[in-house]
Amino acid sequence: MSETTRVVRARPVGMPAFRAGIVFVFFAGSLLVALFLSLVLYQLVFLNRVYIGVSSLGVELGGMTREQAEVSLTRRADDYLAFPVTLRYADKLWTLTARQAGATLDVTATVDRAYSVGRYHFLPDDLAQQWKAIQHGVPIEPVIHYDTGPANMSLVQIAQAVDRPARDAQLLVHADHTVEGIPAQVGLSVDVDSTRALLHRQALAGSTAPVDLVVLETPPVVTEVDEARRLAEALLSGPISLTFSPEGGEQVREWALEPSQLADMILVTEEVRADGVGRVWLAPNQDRWAAYLSQLAAEIDRPARDARFEIDPDTGVLTVLRPSQEGWTLDIPKALSMVAALPTQPTNHIQLPVTITPPAVPMEEAYNMGFLDVAAEATTYFEGSSEARVRNIGVAASKFHGIVIPPGAVFSFNEYLGPVTADAGFEDSLIIWGDRTAVGIGGGVCQVSTTAFRTAFYAGLEIVERWAHGYRVSWYETGSGPGLDATIYTPNVDLKFRNDTQHFLLIQTYTDPEAGTLTFRFYGTPAGRTVTVEGPFEENVVPHGPAVYQEDSTLPKGTTKQVDWPKDGVDVTVRRTVTEGDAVIHQDTFFSRYRPWSAVYLVGTATANE
Repeated sequence: MSETTRVVRARPVGMPAFRAGIVFVFFAGSLLVALFLSLVLYQLVFLNRVYIGVSSLGVELGGMTREQAEVSLTRRADDYLAFPVTLRYADKLWTLTARQAGATLDVTATVDRAYSVGRYHFLPDDLAQQWKAIQHGVPIEPVIHYDTGPANMSLVQIAQAVDRPARDAQLLVHADHTVEGIPAQVGLSVDVDSTRALLHRQALAGSTAPVDLVVLETPPVVTEVDEARRLAEALLSGPISLTFSPEGGEQVREWALEPSQLADMILVTEEVRADGVGRVWLAPNQDRWAAYLSQLAAEIDRPARDARFEIDPDTGVLTVLRPSQEGWTLDIPKALSMVAALPTQPTNHIQLPVTITPPAVPMEEAYNMGFLDVAAEATTYFEGSSEARVRNIGVAASKFHGIVIPPGAVFSFNEYLGPVTADAGFEDSLIIWGDRTAVGIGGGVCQVSTTAFRTAFYAGLEIVERWAHGYRVSWYETGSGPGLDATIYTPNVDLKFRNDTQHFLLIQTYTDPEAGTLTFRFYGTPAGRTVTVEGPFEENVVPHGPAVYQEDSTLPKGTTKQVDWPKDGVDVTVRRTVTEGDAVIHQDTFFSRYRPWSAVYLVGTATANE
């Protein structure tokens, strides 16, 4: 069997792959070279032209030189600036062009923007921008300038038709007392710049849809007025009656405030509610109400007045000399607080708050006051007094006749005496003035205060205030000696004593000009008090000086008249002990220091021809 042997040659491994790589590299290199040359060519072609894909105002500017682009945009700018755009606010419409709104197109600046696309001087960025323009386009926002002068007047005029200030709610009270509530108004202000930007955007888009004005709103601070208007109408619907109803059947007092008066006494104010809402509100004019209430107080106010009585010493019959009356005081602060409620609680009637002060001595209680007996009495003497002094004593004594002193009350001589004037019935007479006697109004009043003091002294009452005279007066020492006088000088020097018993005391005064006597008598219920007196004790006697002679042109020449009598100076002490049963109620020491007093004579100097 024969065998055939085949010789197989080995082939080199990898030759096709190598060749393929060579081909790939060749083509890739060729492509890169072509791409590079294309890029170079593209840059050379558009060296002075706008790159493809760049547009503005809808005009494709790619491939145009600056001059060509400016020409194209200038033509398009006329269409843009003349495009009508409708502005709208509420039911009002206005039609404007961009040119009327003050717009101008800066063609050169817009072309500069378009030309600058892809030219940032950094090659990778430039190439990326150029590629983007080719693929997607790059629209350039036109450079718009706004004229805020006359070219912008149309938009400003539109704003003037819309603009209005914010206005708070108001309340007006007219002369005929009608009330008008003016509602609040939101302030409006057209934002011209923002509106103009919308108008240009609409013009650029070529849309005919209306553009709403950009309007800024300013809310008012005070928005609520209706409630205040209703309250004011109710308050001014008629007069307000102010009344005071006295007790005891006295006639009702009434005053009327007419709407014309009331309108001037109410203030229209503003306030913020708890929820933060501002509202118009009402408030009383405190000053005018206070003045008005003060006028009413002058008509209403009166002091409480105690009754005065008189007992017939022969029959014991009690008579009312002066009826009592309750005191009235208008409580102005309380009335003002009531007035303050008027705006929220309108009413046509106000019951005035009047404080009632009952008299300390009501006449209705006369027969329950226990004027059963004479509790104490004292008599002083004024025989030899001038007629004017006698009349003054009578006038002063009459002011105390019928006074009732309640238990615990302090009696003030000056309070009941009142002013010592000619209008009160007093006349000029001799009075103590400094270091001598002189003519003055009311001489003799101290005769009355001395008598009142002695009556209280012997009644065993508490002496609160007593002042001795500066020198001894003979009238006050008759029947008692020195040390039991009491001077007064209104309003600073007073005589006061307290009724420290448990019973009322009634003062009766009796003046007898012919006998020259003055008597004070206290009627009441016997308190069982015993008064023990020690003195008067005199010491430190100072002799009086020589007589003094004074010329007097009112007396005829050769006439001598004595007006002062000599008295030695002396210190006098009187002691009093008051007991009630076994208890000592008072132990008092009354000290008086009297200055020496010289006799004074007036020597006449008047001649017959004077």
